Amino acid sequence: MRISTQAASQSALLDLMRAQRELYESSQQISTGMKAPDLKGYGNQAETILFARGALARSDNFVDASKRLASRLDVQDLALNEMSDAVQELRLALTTNDGTFLMDDVQSAFSRFTAAINTQFNGSFIFGGTRTDALPFTANTIGQVQGAADIADLFQNSAKSQTGRIEENTTVETGFLASDLATELMEIFARIADFNDGPDGPFDGTVTGAQQNFLSTEIGNVIAAFENISVALGKNGSMQARLESAQRSNVQRSDYLTGMIAGLEEADMAEAATRLAQAQAAVQVSALVFSDMSQVSLLPFLR
Repeated sequence: MRISTQAASQSALLDLMRAQRELYESSQQISTGMKAPDLKGYGNQAETILFARGALARSDNFVDASKRLASRLDVQDLALNEMSDAVQELRLALTTNDGTFLMDDVQSAFSRFTAAINTQFNGSFIFGGTRTDALPFTANTIGQVQGAADIADLFQNSAKSQTGRIEENTTVETGFLASDLATELMEIFARIADFNDGPDGPFDGTVTGAQQNFLSTEIGNVIAAFENISVALGKNGSMQARLESAQRSNVQRSDYLTGMIAGLEEADMAEAATRLAQAQAAVQVSALVFSDMSQVSLLPFLR
């Protein structure tokens, strides 16, 4: 009968190699916290991981974009409130019975309003529409408005408002145009200046009957302009609320995807530690068995 230890040695060697591989893999999981070093190690789950990573990147982009948009809407809200206050200042100026400082007050309201209409955010004019690099309204004084051939020529904003993509399939208008907000009011400023320079002007001292009639009419027009700004303020507030809701949805989506990816990719550290200990023991045992099998010989029995 032929006696051989080759098969037993080979088996012991294979056991040792499997134990070493298990030791390496569990060591890698402990050191990296990941189940595998690359996608190949995840087998059929690799496609799911890739899809989830892409979805997470898109969701995170929307979270970042919505934060920037929220900041712009905050600035826009401040500017619209400043315009609203300027219009109320103008209305108050026109209710006076003493016209001595009326034109000074009107100019003050004009300056306050135009500063707001030319508000910038991160170097871009927020009321310029899609044209963010040019001053939306170019007049610095009421006289320049009064002398313009057409008030529309004083506006450099585009014809299209700014838009924002708040979710993957949702793009909305997020801005207002300077010409839409200010044209009506600039016409009022021009009429006041024309009247002041006309036969029934200037406003100086107690207002006359003709001046009072004119001012009463313009107060009505100012109230209409104020309502226009108030509508814009309401729309901006509605957009802020909608954006906050979209932000919450995007953050929740990102959190869910982050947890999903972690569940697929990250190793269970307690389990990995147990496997490491088991693998260390298996390597020691396999190494001893292989060593013993390597030293087995029939020579002592053949003497």
